[in-house]
Amino acid sequence: MGNKFKLEVVTPDRSFFSGETDMVIMRTSEGDIGILYDHEPLVAPLRVGSLRIRQDDQTIRWAACSAGFVTVNDSVVTMVVDSAEWVDEIDMDRALEAKRRAEARIYEGNDKEVDVVRARAALERAINRIKLREIRK
Repeated sequence: MGNKFKLEVVTPDRSFFSGETDMVIMRTSEGDIGILYDHEPLVAPLRVGSLRIRQDDQTIRWAACSAGFVTVNDSVVTMVVDSAEWVDEIDMDRALEAKRRAEARIYEGNDKEVDVVRARAALERAINRIKLREIRK
């Protein structure tokens, strides 16, 4: 493992991850980006997608993340996201139900009570969680 930097991943509910790594990959609005030690300073918006953190044994730990932003300064990377969940924590039944509810809201979108934008965002999050859980079993 190369030089390490501090990684902080924070959600409104908890400090999701706080530790050192030599590589993290996340989904920004421009696509996936990898951060290594001594990366240039950066502030970027994050999209729904996967978070990959390389561990000391060279394995990658995967998580599902929602939107937020990332800052890179000196040897500290800070991610602030609406939610984050390790792949092995994902409840597939709950994710499938969230997908079904979001699709129903979108389908019923003619009703003024339904916020289609929020329903589409919920659908995107549910699909991300399902996809990650399926491929990272």
